[in-house]
Amino acid sequence: MKHAICIIGYGDKAEIVQRTINVLDDKDIVFFIHWDARYKLPSLKSKYSPISFVKNRIPVKWGGASQIQATLLLLRLVNENNIYDYVHLISCNDIPLMTRSYFKKYFKADTYIGFNKKFTKKDVMLRIGYYYPNNVDFRKHKNIKRLYKYASCLLKVNRLNKYPNISFKKGPQWFSIKTEYLNEILDFNNSIFMHGFCADELFIQTILSRFEPQQINSKDDNAQALRYIDWHRGGPYVFTINDVDELKKNLNTNYAFARKVVDPEVIDRIFNLE
Repeated sequence: MKHAICIIGYGDKAEIVQRTINVLDDKDIVFFIHWDARYKLPSLKSKYSPISFVKNRIPVKWGGASQIQATLLLLRLVNENNIYDYVHLISCNDIPLMTRSYFKKYFKADTYIGFNKKFTKKDVMLRIGYYYPNNVDFRKHKNIKRLYKYASCLLKVNRLNKYPNISFKKGPQWFSIKTEYLNEILDFNNSIFMHGFCADELFIQTILSRFEPQQINSKDDNAQALRYIDWHRGGPYVFTINDVDELKKNLNTNYAFARKVVDPEVIDRIFNLE
């Protein structure tokens, strides 16, 4: 079974990514990387895993459409020579919670996608019903989001009226799915997700919404996607050296990746890397 691991990355360092490659280094596990165009490409190496970078890189802004655009660039790259069974989307701050051999044997379902049961029509309107600019980091410019929301309300903008037959779903941006569904994702008219706010959390869930009943029976949408993410202690919580024992307890269970990690020593201690 072959796996394509897609990574959306940024920054001047890629120590977590390199450690992730070290843990999963295998001829049947290939890495595809989109590195934010504002940063120099990192130097990464492996013994067995092929590593490919997206060439036409773009700047990726938090909450903006560029998150989806970067995902599509990665999926298209995978699909150019689709010899893989599964494709996984992670960030440069995600680490494996499975050993190489366990990872290769674990996946059996069609999709591992998280679906948030509490997502309402009001939430859909806030995310994609109003019109927002595409190339703004909403985390840094919250007033711009408020301004566009106010203007959209004033002008009675409702972009959802163009899509009456689509059932919009929400969950984590990160997923693991069989590659046979890539064409469906790539062929989908994604215009509704452009000019949205954090629409990357609706994108895959909406396109593959028919798989919602088949997901892992868990109230945690991150667990449905096989991601160990703690939103109770942070937004999300950044795991540190003090959390190594906690992460080790979840090693080789039902979590493929943990998020968020910025200290490479965390992954070193979990997997006893030198």
